[in-house]
Amino acid sequence: MSEVVVIHTDGGCVPNPGVGGWGAVLRSGPHVREIRGGEEETTNNRMELRAAIEALECLKRPCKVRLCTDSQYVRQGITKWVVRWKRNGWIASNKQPVKNADLWRRLEAACERHEIIWEWVKGHAGIPDNERADELAAQGREEIQAELLTQDWGPRAEEYRDDLLGDREVESQGGVPSAGPPVRRAEERCIHDMIVGQCGEVQCSPVPRGLTAHVYITAGGRSLHRTPDCPALLDGQRYAERLGQELHDPVRTPLTVAQSRRYAPCERCFPNA
Repeated sequence: MSEVVVIHTDGGCVPNPGVGGWGAVLRSGPHVREIRGGEEETTNNRMELRAAIEALECLKRPCKVRLCTDSQYVRQGITKWVVRWKRNGWIASNKQPVKNADLWRRLEAACERHEIIWEWVKGHAGIPDNERADELAAQGREEIQAELLTQDWGPRAEEYRDDLLGDREVESQGGVPSAGPPVRRAEERCIHDMIVGQCGEVQCSPVPRGLTAHVYITAGGRSLHRTPDCPALLDGQRYAERLGQELHDPVRTPLTVAQSRRYAPCERCFPNA
């Protein structure tokens, strides 16, 4: 078991729960392998688990592994909690069945052949393979979203893809993003998430560039966010908790409602707003 494999994994979904993706980068000397995937109706934790499972199951022979994850849920679970869960018949300390037990069993089985060091790394800290794993997870999620669009919209789904999944830059033949703002390939939508001209609402107007028809806000907050997992939103929650203030879960809200309450676009979520 002389071969050393360094694995970076990541996973997540938007919203949580929602459509999710996972990704992993496996590196052994000069050899690098990237894998990704996704599924609908899942959670961040399940995608983090899937990333580690799929990466370990890729290994064809016993290896020494350094598995790097930015999920304390995965690292603590496999190194500490699993032993207690198994001893208690997969019942957690709250007397309820362990969540994601199917994936924990699969992860434990995938670990049996290997000598693994589990390492926690900070996400979005500039670690190249961790950042790449995050990109792969996003690609896996988008591929599932594209499949769902095809199911809902039929063969013309690609025609509506950019409008439904968000603005994307149109690339030139040379692979360089074109100048100017992102281009929509379907009808412009309004702040009520309807096609402009077909809405009928009073004061109907197009969604401002960079925004979406629905956003996430919290009671007592001041900013509107693209996802409930926005780092700025989570930082605000932690700050409020330290001050002893009552915390409120992010709520998916129509843009027009958030604007009427004078919420401003989060600079991290909507840099172009």
